[in-house]
Amino acid sequence: MDDKIILWGNKVSVRSMRKEDVEKMLHWSLHDDLLFYDYNFPYMDIEERQQWFELKTKGLKRCFSVFDMQGQMVGYMSLRNVSRLFRRAEIGIVFDPGELSKGYGSDAVTTLLRWYFKELGYRKMILTVAAYNERAIKSYKKVGFQKYAQQFGEFMNPKVNPLIDEEFKHIKKYFRKKGNKLEVLYYKMQISTLSTE
Repeated sequence: MDDKIILWGNKVSVRSMRKEDVEKMLHWSLHDDLLFYDYNFPYMDIEERQQWFELKTKGLKRCFSVFDMQGQMVGYMSLRNVSRLFRRAEIGIVFDPGELSKGYGSDAVTTLLRWYFKELGYRKMILTVAAYNERAIKSYKKVGFQKYAQQFGEFMNPKVNPLIDEEFKHIKKYFRKKGNKLEVLYYKMQISTLSTE
């Protein structure tokens, strides 16, 4: 991976992730809402951090750390399922729960997309988002992503069951039981070079 990539947005800087960045994520805040329990960055020992870093950066995968203008790491983005032939990839976006709603996410994604489309010459970026994650969907639409498909997938959060938990009945419509598994609706969203010009 090219460790020299540094991109500048209006509120953030984005650079290729380094191994030492993973330790910084261990100090991030936790989500207050149990619905986002499985979005919290897990504790990992040194060996696990090394394995995580290698998994996120092997092959064509790339990982980028996001910093605010004071140099604090506030999030990271990853590119996976990269296809040089079809000039597309899938983006994963994770931010410190304590740094949400500050405009960092939209600025970071816009900054990365500018480089991805103009410098690398890719044509399409896709992402997957849980249908109940309204804040994220709003942010992705703001950047230019548009929904093009939807599908159900396993819900991995053991703390919540919206089918029976009264507290989460407002999002019950996005969930279903399939066999012994609880599934949630996911939206597939995409953006092309035309959307960013």
